[in-house]
Amino acid sequence: MQLENLDYQILTDEKWFAFVLEQVLSNALKYTSQGTVKITAYEEADGLKISVSDTGIGIKAEDLPRVFEKGFTGYNGRMDKKASGLGLYLCKGICDKLGHRIRIDSKVNEGTCVDIFLEAERTGRSDLTKM
Repeated sequence: MQLENLDYQILTDEKWFAFVLEQVLSNALKYTSQGTVKITAYEEADGLKISVSDTGIGIKAEDLPRVFEKGFTGYNGRMDKKASGLGLYLCKGICDKLGHRIRIDSKVNEGTCVDIFLEAERTGRSDLTKM
């Protein structure tokens, strides 16, 4: 695991943001049997981007548009009998409630990158108990 450029303080809900990071990291580790998982933060014009990238098995292009759908596991999830299809669905819902954006880019046999964008001017004010 590589950690780079993470010396930032952010304003968000600690518990729910930690859930998102833990889920994304769990997926990266689960689908990367060889290679690396890296967490990096980048300042952008409108806020901060936190990236979790891996050199794992990747996600098929036809599965990418559906990875945030409730219950969708895609090809990789069907091969891994423990996948529920709820993790990324919950991550998307939490990010939406917190006012963050989440995006996934991936290529089969090359790896996956999950970007979480925290806008400088937005803080989530939604009620996370109503998911």
